[in-house]
Amino acid sequence: MHALVGLLVAAFGAALAVFGPAFAKGLRSGDGGPSDRGNAVAFRVIGGALVVMGLLYTLGVLG
Repeated sequence: MHALVGLLVAAFGAALAVFGPAFAKGLRSGDGGPSDRGNAVAFRVIGGALVVMGLLYTLGVLG
């Protein structure tokens, strides 16, 4: 069960990093400007961190 939860967290993080910027851009109306780039970076950083934490949890390093 430990491995399954870790893999689910990693998969969610990967999906967040890949699809998050496009999702956030689709929600905005008008010209996003610098905030669009900031949102994309934030989604990729948070998603990447979730991937790493999920893999470490799967391997038993965390939790």
